[in-house]
Amino acid sequence: MADRTRLTAVKAQIGQLAAGIYHAAQGFESAYVITKEGMRVSRARVLGTVMNKFVSEDNQYGFLVLDDETETIRVKFFKNVKPLEGIEIGDFVDVIGKIKKYEGELYVQPEIMRKVEDPNFLLLRLAELAAQKKALENAKARILEIRKQISDTEELKKLAAAAGISPELAEAVVLVSEAAENTEDKKTVKERVLAAIVRLDDGSGAEYGTVIKEVALPEAHVEPVINELLESGACYEPRPGRVKKL
Repeated sequence: MADRTRLTAVKAQIGQLAAGIYHAAQGFESAYVITKEGMRVSRARVLGTVMNKFVSEDNQYGFLVLDDETETIRVKFFKNVKPLEGIEIGDFVDVIGKIKKYEGELYVQPEIMRKVEDPNFLLLRLAELAAQKKALENAKARILEIRKQISDTEELKKLAAAAGISPELAEAVVLVSEAAENTEDKKTVKERVLAAIVRLDDGSGAEYGTVIKEVALPEAHVEPVINELLESGACYEPRPGRVKKL
């Protein structure tokens, strides 16, 4: 079998990674995060201040907590904790590693880590990230403009490539945009359902069937929203078949 090409490490802010969409590893494909800007990050390069350090008594596990003023993330070491020697709280470190997720926590499994002592290095990284962000915003705006005219993702990728934009970036931007739209759609449905419950309440709550008719959406879309309102405590059932806002 041919050697798999190592993925390029992408310089990113921790906040970009934390706010992104995580995709677990599948087959030979490594886990990755798609940021709101459309970056696909499997191997990340992050620079931050060490806020906490831990090494187990048996030296089989350790971690650092890094903060870059956008968010914090743990850098976890398994079996080999030697790279942690000489690293102290307050140090600046530059880390290259794979993005992983375990029990809901996003973390970095490091491959390369070094202490940064030159303050100009931080200024250079901030300048690089600012330029990167501006370029991504411009590309994203162009992709979304194309998307208004072309709904087919494969066709959109071809047009993006013709405009000098990476097809992979175009695909990632579409994915992030669709996820944001789905979240917004769900929020809008919840607002409509809640408004209907309040409007149809005759003092003893609103009937389920009447709420569904009022919202004018399929029951399969409305029922999960009502259940979510009940579970969150925003609404309750004064009696079977009726729902009332608290």
